[in-house]
Amino acid sequence: MRRRLRALRIALRDAGVQAVVVLVALAAGGFVMLGVGWHGAAGTPYVPLQLPWFVSGGLLGLAVIGMAVGGWSIHLGRRWDAEHRDAVETLVRDAIALSEDIRNGRATLARRR
Repeated sequence: MRRRLRALRIALRDAGVQAVVVLVALAAGGFVMLGVGWHGAAGTPYVPLQLPWFVSGGLLGLAVIGMAVGGWSIHLGRRWDAEHRDAVETLVRDAIALSEDIRNGRATLARRR
């Protein structure tokens, strides 16, 4: 049990994991707003009195969910871009090291027949 809690604490130190947790909580809050709006409008028989429930619970709930999903999409895009940049930098470093080794005679290129 202690190992699991320790692993969870270590995982939560990552800013990317923290962002996902916040965005999931934001989306859950949006769904709660939708539910409250639905419940309030369903309990009101007079249509003009349902409109505030629809606006505050329904539309704002959808807006909060959309904001959370948009933030998650941006977050994932940035993470993938960072991984790609790291892979390109590693490739460039390896290419530079190989060219230095060839120039100094420590490595040779395989010749085609």
